[in-house]
Amino acid sequence: MAEITTENNTTYTVLFVDDEPNILRAIKRALFTMDITLLLADSGAKALELMANNEVHVVISDMKMPQMSGAELLEQVATKYPETFRVVLTGYADIESTIQAVNQGKIHRYLQKPWENQELISVVEEGLERVKLKAENLRLQKLTKLQNKKLKDVNTSLEQMVQKRTRQIKAALNKIEKHNTAMEQVLFNVISINPNINGKFAIEVSELASKLARIARLDKQEIKQIRYAGLICELGLLGLETDDFLAPFSKLKYQQQQNYLSQTKQASLILAPAHELQHVSDIIEFQFEHYNGSGLYNKVAKEIPVGARILAISRDYWRLVTGRMSGVELSPRDAKFEMKKHRNTRYDGEFLDLLLEAEDVTTSKLLSTSLKATQLKAGMVLAQNLYNDSHILILPEGHVLNEATIQKLVQFEEERGKAFSIQIEPEDLANITNT
Repeated sequence: MAEITTENNTTYTVLFVDDEPNILRAIKRALFTMDITLLLADSGAKALELMANNEVHVVISDMKMPQMSGAELLEQVATKYPETFRVVLTGYADIESTIQAVNQGKIHRYLQKPWENQELISVVEEGLERVKLKAENLRLQKLTKLQNKKLKDVNTSLEQMVQKRTRQIKAALNKIEKHNTAMEQVLFNVISINPNINGKFAIEVSELASKLARIARLDKQEIKQIRYAGLICELGLLGLETDDFLAPFSKLKYQQQQNYLSQTKQASLILAPAHELQHVSDIIEFQFEHYNGSGLYNKVAKEIPVGARILAISRDYWRLVTGRMSGVELSPRDAKFEMKKHRNTRYDGEFLDLLLEAEDVTTSKLLSTSLKATQLKAGMVLAQNLYNDSHILILPEGHVLNEATIQKLVQFEEERGKAFSIQIEPEDLANITNT
């Protein structure tokens, strides 16, 4: 018996049902050349038994048979095996009932007796092609579902990898940021520990410069750069003789004044290897340039950075208040009055007005958030740099406190005999229980 085999090695089976043995023999001869498994049954009951034990793809049944007609058989087949292609073999007298069965969807095709062998083969081939198409469609659906699942798994895996990599990058950047912050802290401490350089002055200049920058609505990164430039604005003094900067500026001889102003070049040389601090270096280098371009100390025709213009105002305000300009300490009001004389000549009028018009710009806005070390809790964020009595930077602004740092601060307080005035971010106050 011949079999029809596809690329996926599926064997197709055709079942022919007729109660007349000569018809069954004729069918066997007619389909002999086809590569199929041919099953023969002489009754509806026998046909159902064969179908229960075999996968039948096409069933052809005579219409008139005892006990169970072809229409009744194919109706059961349609219910139990809906994917089977169903064909009825009928005589002329049964044409109306055959058409009714076709219309009800129980039968796909019908053949009239006597049949033409080629027509019979064509009907079988049509049925098998339909079965193949349904099977291929089902295979493609399963394949698509499987591929979609694999794609989803790949996407999930890729997303997890991206998230992991993102966390690694953030951790690395955070580590670099902490390293840079630590190096910046060390650099300020190197300046402040020099007994001839007043660290408190730099702190005041830094705080005022950052306040003016915030009022001017500069971006966060630029404010950070200006704050740090103010903190190390006298870095270049490390390269000068003490006689060039200990006395008030107006008391210095001409050459000493020129030496004093050259501190910006000294600072630029010191910071040259730190490329990430280039913007900070520019702010410090141009801090003594006149806003209108007249009388430039360094004789350079270059636009003065915004940070340098703000730093110049903050620096000279505190130079006037502390007597470092003329040897006479001025009140905040008199210092502002003196600076107003140089509006849009020595100083940028836009930023100078921020100093002149803001009543509390030279006082701390964070006194209400001042805490002792014993009141701190892990997770709080420092709102200002924390210094010791010698103006050495202990912890930088933005530091997230943990149990270890809190314990060290408590120990420092015990050793110095008095509490720190630690400024924290206002939103952290809600979590504080005063002791």
